[in-house]
Amino acid sequence: MTSKESELINIDRTVTCKVKMGSGDLVQVTGKGTLVVETQHGKRYIKEVLLIPGLDENLLSVGQMMEHGYYILFGGNKAVIFDDESLKNVIEIVIMGGNRCFPLSLESITPAARKASVTKNSWI
Repeated sequence: MTSKESELINIDRTVTCKVKMGSGDLVQVTGKGTLVVETQHGKRYIKEVLLIPGLDENLLSVGQMMEHGYYILFGGNKAVIFDDESLKNVIEIVIMGGNRCFPLSLESITPAARKASVTKNSWI
């Protein structure tokens, strides 16, 4: 689950339901999409990510990740997410927080172009 619409592609706005949080509160889902994750071995896609406006933290369902073929290894105060059973391609390493949760930080990678010019020719 995420509140960051910009992190998702292929958002299906017809998916509207409520999710019960750990606190017991019901929150409104406004869509479902696919999260694109850049790895050393190329892009990987996490499907069926719920869009929930106002959510403070991204939440990852271990069971859902397993259903989509990912493998997760817990130990040494971290969770390592792999894209298949070979355990060779690491998608993400998440360090356990002080509250014994694993906060997954998602950063947008926005392509940027810069222009450079030389204003003074000098020879050394």
